[in-house]
Amino acid sequence: MRKIYLFGLLLIAGSLRLTAQVTTDPVFPMATDLVTIYFDATQGNMALANVSGTVYLHTGVITNQSVSPSDWKHVPTTWGVADPVGAMTMVSPNLYKKTFLINTFYNISAGEVVLKMAFVFRNQDGSKVGRAADGADIFYEVYPANSPLLTKLLLPANPLLLANAGGTIVVKGAASKTADLTLLDNGVVVASTNGLTLEYNLLAGASGLHHVDFIATAGSEKDTSSFDYLVAAPIVNQNLPAGTPLGIHYVNDQAVRLTLYAPNKQVVHVAGDFNNWLPTIDYQMKRTTDGKTWWIELTGLTPGQIYRFQYLVDGILRIADPLSTLVLDAGNDPFIPATTYPNRPAYPTGKTSGAVSVLQTAQPAFNWQANNYQRPKKTDLVIYELLIRDFVAAHDFQTVLDSLDYLEKLGVTAIEFMPVNEFDGNQSWGYNPAFHKALDKYYGTAEALKMFVDACHQRNIAVILDVVFNQASGSSPLAQLYWDAVNNRPAPDNPWLNPTAKHDFNVFNDFNHESQPTKAYVKNCLEYWLTEFKIDGFRFDLSKGFTQKLTLGSVSAWGQYDTSRIAILQDYANAVWATDATAYVILEHFAENTEEKELAQYGMMLWGNMRGAYKDVALGYSNTPDLSGVSYKQRGWSVPHLIGYFESHDEDRIGFECQAYGNSLSSTYNVKALPVFARRIELLNNLFYPVPGPKMLWQFGELAYDFSIRRCTNGTLSDNCRLDPKPIRWDFYTDPYRRRLYDITAALLHLREAYDVFETTDFQLNIGSGNGRTIRLNSSSMNVHVVANIAVSQQVINANFQHAGTWYEYYTGATKEVTTLTEGLILGPGEYRLYTDQFVPLPPGLNTTPAVEIAGLLSGLEVYPNPSDGLFFVDFALDRAADIRIEVRDLTGKNVAFSAGSHLPAGDQHIELSTAGWQPGLYFLSVRDEQGARLTKRLVKI
Repeated sequence: MRKIYLFGLLLIAGSLRLTAQVTTDPVFPMATDLVTIYFDATQGNMALANVSGTVYLHTGVITNQSVSPSDWKHVPTTWGVADPVGAMTMVSPNLYKKTFLINTFYNISAGEVVLKMAFVFRNQDGSKVGRAADGADIFYEVYPANSPLLTKLLLPANPLLLANAGGTIVVKGAASKTADLTLLDNGVVVASTNGLTLEYNLLAGASGLHHVDFIATAGSEKDTSSFDYLVAAPIVNQNLPAGTPLGIHYVNDQAVRLTLYAPNKQVVHVAGDFNNWLPTIDYQMKRTTDGKTWWIELTGLTPGQIYRFQYLVDGILRIADPLSTLVLDAGNDPFIPATTYPNRPAYPTGKTSGAVSVLQTAQPAFNWQANNYQRPKKTDLVIYELLIRDFVAAHDFQTVLDSLDYLEKLGVTAIEFMPVNEFDGNQSWGYNPAFHKALDKYYGTAEALKMFVDACHQRNIAVILDVVFNQASGSSPLAQLYWDAVNNRPAPDNPWLNPTAKHDFNVFNDFNHESQPTKAYVKNCLEYWLTEFKIDGFRFDLSKGFTQKLTLGSVSAWGQYDTSRIAILQDYANAVWATDATAYVILEHFAENTEEKELAQYGMMLWGNMRGAYKDVALGYSNTPDLSGVSYKQRGWSVPHLIGYFESHDEDRIGFECQAYGNSLSSTYNVKALPVFARRIELLNNLFYPVPGPKMLWQFGELAYDFSIRRCTNGTLSDNCRLDPKPIRWDFYTDPYRRRLYDITAALLHLREAYDVFETTDFQLNIGSGNGRTIRLNSSSMNVHVVANIAVSQQVINANFQHAGTWYEYYTGATKEVTTLTEGLILGPGEYRLYTDQFVPLPPGLNTTPAVEIAGLLSGLEVYPNPSDGLFFVDFALDRAADIRIEVRDLTGKNVAFSAGSHLPAGDQHIELSTAGWQPGLYFLSVRDEQGARLTKRLVKI
């Protein structure tokens, strides 16, 4: 049996790597053995080195019943207490032992096979935890009875190490039976003996990669364990050719220059498909004269061929390029279907582990079609925030592309993707970024994203990316390159990341945006997305976190005016605009108004969260919610750079809030009922979108999406399930109540985009309090007046028209002759009117007539043929027998057909409606039941 400790096994958790940290007596324990576990606290992450007090073992086993290689079973120890079961005995300073019978200690049942023991070690309260050097659990193999001859290298601890020529490498190997033991360096025998162990001080040889074999032979049995050591050649100090950026730089179709910023490292090699993954001298990188940057130029590459590679840093750490544009991940890639990412490059299994970079020269250029595209003005922006995973079941760009007809009809002018750069795992919101410049393969290929952007631009829809530069996950090479394993956090000399966060809202590892390496990294990524994908702009997640001011423990202090943070954000905005002068820079900021105003007036746009007030209006309990904060003027800004919203990915859905908590005190107007809360959201929209300035809506908000953000996959509600996948409900579009909300929203958004009055600076808002709310927009070309009743009962609401004359209600087309500017309008609960002083036709294909006003017995109203020049056939259904009244009115409100009431049985109904005597034009059919429910359809007589 031959066991080779390949370069590629360096980061795989297991006993082969960690024998110097955990050793056992016997070396090859079986499940029936009495075993002594030795723990060396000076190895691994060294968190327990020189610790005072008792050291405790925390342990379990991996068995044939484990569902994964890290699925601990039969844990006999208790965490965080003085647990006598786990207490270890000190052998000498930093060396501890624990003896037990394996099967008994772990309570192994009959038929269960122990494969490995699993360990971490701790002080009494668990505040210090001894783990592997990379923070992983520690595993030690358990061997079956009657095993053949086996070998194990107890030293060195790692399968690959960096050595100095002539330096000493302590080698200790063990065999499971007495055998002839031999040690070879690059095939040359350097030591031999007969017995169970071999110890030897190996003198490192000349520069290059050395392969060392430890061989045991007993009769016909033979087994080999191996490790490699690397002796670096003298470092070549040479500056980069002018104009070479960090990361992967394509020189020509056969050459690429790889550049890694890594100050204070000893040596860096490149290993990949081009050198059979062996870090030879020919692939040792040069270092710039300032000692900070490593680089190499690879030549003779096959044009268009895909090459996979990694950096080997100091002979120990293997990382992908931090500025990779495509990375491979052995743990998550296999779960990405070929339909989402066709022809995905294979992971180099057996050659390495960890994230792998991909490069390809002579990549075919994308054939962009939208060459005359002009991105929407900031004031025209209606941004549709979208999480691909929860929007389309296929979770890929090409399927979202199929939804563009739906989104264009809705009237959105921009689509904002939640983070699509490479993040940990597959199922994620994306706020755990590992590679900020790479596209996550879970959403598709780079070409698919380009196709999507191009298709959007052909429809004059912008594409915005949510980018996360507040933090990086531990999988990021930026974290791995400089990591404090003892404290499990970035090291003090990390050029990009703070060892501890500067504010309370940080997750993962906090960026230091005052650091020049961080600034260079961020700008490199931003330029790439703008140029390679023609992205229209960025939403910077948690931009308030771009600070080095320490505010832990005081969220209010975090939000105070910060000159350094302002300078950082202005610098990033300048970098964006230097690449694309009109690109959007959007901040999720929420700092004090003086800071937000300064950033807005510099040209950035800022999120304006109005959820609380708009939600309270929707619920219908109070007439005091103040909506005026949706206006940039109310905040004292001189520029309309406030992106108002009342739903985003972070908040629970208004539809759910209404369904769960809405005002249900009235028997005839129950906010918890879908027909009512869908109309309440219509009310919100008409008090929201007409206010000048950019706006945002969350996906499916136009369909009154009512599944809680806290909904778990099993249907229960829990704050722990916020990030869980949510139901994708395209079927909502066929529901008449939800479809009407979509159509009303679409009609409003198209009106907003088509007329400049919605960009006016001359407007008056009366949306701060009271049952009656009004919005007045004034311009020389058109005036708009919105009047609404937010109460759950009928009210007389004063409309204050700008002038006398004819006004047109946008959704119905009804005219109103205004003679007295202030007029009391009788509006039902949640009812609104949007008047213009010019007639504006509705966009084609939208139906703004009510599907229902109050929940009742009616359902499924259909009218056909429509238009008609003779009879209309009217179909609907009744839950039970009821008295039904039918009426038809023209645009003036005059009845042209009326039924005083008929008692109809339960079930499907069919009525014929004659149009004799009607003039050609638009009419409104209303069918009411005895509970006051009403279904309405618009009829066209030709």
